Amino acid sequence: SHGLGGSSDQLGWWAKGLAAQGWPVLVVQHSGSDGEAVRGLLEGRQRLPGMETLPDRLLDLQAVTAALESGKLSFGPSSAPQRFVLAGHSLGGLSDLLWAGAELQPGLDQRCQRALRSIPVLDSSFLLQCQLTAIPLAPLSPPPQLDGLMVLNGFGSLLWADQGLRPLTLPVLMVGGSLDLITPPATEQLEPFRQLQNSNSRLALVEGASHFSPVRLEREQPLMQFGEDLVGKDPLQVQALLLDLQSRFLRSLEAGTPAPVGQFSAGKVRAFVLDRSLVNRLHF
Repeated sequence: SHGLGGSSDQLGWWAKGLAAQGWPVLVVQHSGSDGEAVRGLLEGRQRLPGMETLPDRLLDLQAVTAALESGKLSFGPSSAPQRFVLAGHSLGGLSDLLWAGAELQPGLDQRCQRALRSIPVLDSSFLLQCQLTAIPLAPLSPPPQLDGLMVLNGFGSLLWADQGLRPLTLPVLMVGGSLDLITPPATEQLEPFRQLQNSNSRLALVEGASHFSPVRLEREQPLMQFGEDLVGKDPLQVQALLLDLQSRFLRSLEAGTPAPVGQFSAGKVRAFVLDRSLVNRLHF
């Protein structure tokens, strides 16, 4: 599930990498909050998409789940899988967390007022999160076939407060980048991770990765011209490491064994994978 303004094509490297290892993969294109919507903004055809697109994203996930249950989805010669894992980047990760049972906590208005009082706002995802004060979300029932979540550069600290992720009982792999200025890892991944209950959940912090590192973009595209501070270190090396971390996590789910912890690398890029006990020893 892609982020706001993204596309399924940008995550194609991810899907192909997992499929090459034997896992059937479906990449969802979310109309209304994809690259076409951003083009509509630039051409003056529509306003900037935001959290008002979240209900439609959740309906997309509901439709995919229903198609899996009915066997209407085919994966080449293989039948539709009976169990599945949700994976998403940024807003796609937030959608996955909600679909899996995360709960918005009362008092969002007050939390937003406090968070937005300081200028500049150091966590720019606050601006998106606070849009949900005016957007109702229908009650959701987590799909029973769901085995885990993989959330890259996710956010929701204001939405969850200190309890919103506690209803999640399945394993979650949360990934953050040290150069992420959109969803800073300390507030948007590390602190929410402390709420997770499953001992097989993991937090991966990738050195030199930015918010856009999981997105495969051509070098001539404008974003790629902003330099390492925004784009991050070599995106291809970061993506190779992300694929390795996700593959290890998926294999642990298949085998019913603990997901690995420790230091992992691809080229010059390193990631540190922590479990709950290690995260709880960290203090800021």
